[in-house]
Amino acid sequence: MPNSIDSNRLRLTDTEGSTGVLIGFICNDCRVSVFGPATFCQSCSSDNISPIDFNSTAELYSYTIVRVPPPGWPGDSPYILAEVQLDEGPHVLAELIECENNQINMGMKVELVLVPVHGISPSDLKIVYNWRPTI
Repeated sequence: MPNSIDSNRLRLTDTEGSTGVLIGFICNDCRVSVFGPATFCQSCSSDNISPIDFNSTAELYSYTIVRVPPPGWPGDSPYILAEVQLDEGPHVLAELIECENNQINMGMKVELVLVPVHGISPSDLKIVYNWRPTI
């Protein structure tokens, strides 16, 4: 059974690792959302926060082409590192896949896609979150 690459940010919703949701917190006072773990609101400093499941859609906010990947990068290079803005507001960094460089448009709609990544051993299967253009 695969595991989420980061269970504080991605919760798998099936045993195969083919579906899941990005998770975070929403402030019950000012309604600002944050991606990932939080103990207080980053906007108003309130500790009145609740867990939230984010939608699987977003908009491309920024990107860069990574030509020299970090040590241990399991994917191809160069690759597109995208900063997207979730429909609920937070920004998330992840690889943009199934998109050629000349197809990238700022503001384009993207959707969450989960990708298996094999570790050193076959039993070390992790599921990572990526983005792809919506169809």
